[in-house]
Amino acid sequence: MTKILQLLLVLCLFVSACTKTDRRTPEAIKVGAFLSLTGATSAYGISASNAIKLAADEVNRSGGIDGKPIELEIEDDQSNTQQVPDVVNHLIKEHKVHALIAEPVSTRAMLAAPIAQQTQIAMISSASVKPELTQQGDYIFRACFISSTEGEAIARFAADHLKAKKVAIILDDKNDYAVVLAGFFTDSFKKLGGQIVTEQKYEASTTDLSTQMNAIKTAEPDIVFAPGFYTTAPLVAREVKKAGIKATLIGSDGWDSPELLNAGSEPFEGVYFANHFWAGSDDPIAKKFVADYRAKFGVEPDAGSATAYDAARMLFDAFKRAKSTESAAVRNALAQTKDFPGVTGKITLDANRNAQVPVYMLRIEGGKFKLQQ
Repeated sequence: MTKILQLLLVLCLFVSACTKTDRRTPEAIKVGAFLSLTGATSAYGISASNAIKLAADEVNRSGGIDGKPIELEIEDDQSNTQQVPDVVNHLIKEHKVHALIAEPVSTRAMLAAPIAQQTQIAMISSASVKPELTQQGDYIFRACFISSTEGEAIARFAADHLKAKKVAIILDDKNDYAVVLAGFFTDSFKKLGGQIVTEQKYEASTTDLSTQMNAIKTAEPDIVFAPGFYTTAPLVAREVKKAGIKATLIGSDGWDSPELLNAGSEPFEGVYFANHFWAGSDDPIAKKFVADYRAKFGVEPDAGSATAYDAARMLFDAFKRAKSTESAAVRNALAQTKDFPGVTGKITLDANRNAQVPVYMLRIEGGKFKLQQ
């Protein structure tokens, strides 16, 4: 009898301990992110990481999703495209994440997409604009416009707002993002009756663009279009001013970063660029995001943080509507996203899982970004 009582006591203690443990540690919703936290494009990754953490904190402070907290696993791909498959596989196999938030840089997101599709893990990219990304499968999503939409918007702005007839293009031809965007811009601008008078190329490591600038100056364009990243934008802007080129310089969404004006805003005075986000928006959701981000991280949010914040919130909303962490349920809920109140605008995902959102054209004046349209 004593042994039976002892056994019953042990069982009661075990059940009690398990019950208490369950109360203390509810099953988490695990979300993985692979970002360039170090290396050449680290500004993109840091902005995105900050925003994803902010979005997760907001959900967790409000009690999680059906009582389940968001647990983030954010890993650094070191701005190295070849490291992406290993990082993504580690997140899926070792951390067993329920969903992925992908790199803003399209070439890296493209390497991750087949892995996510094969393992049937929903993956959403915050700012990868290459159209082919979501064509990798029905588990692949994006929270931003695609490069064809951006190229057309810039072309229309150049033709309609700036009355441009002739455009010179300058880009790093090893940058896939820049090449693809330039192609869409060219197609759209020609359809509007415009002419591409010259296309100049450079290497990302170069420090002198005098040859390219001489060719552009000789071509006498109305516009110089320079698609690319924030890492090379200051060089192009400085060289255009130095060469005395009178044409208006226009950049792309890849320009937006807290580091863009680090070397000074003077070369960018009067320059335009396309973007996913405008921090000066009067929209209450955007204003709250700007204030919260500034208070938490001590810097102004850029497009990389805004798109990542929207991507994370869209994903969390899908988990909430799915009422499950099961992959197909999350995928289906995310695919049904409509009129989602993002800080980049209202977001609806189309049949190809691409976000329908505005393209903002901004002008740099006195080191500030001012909305044009």
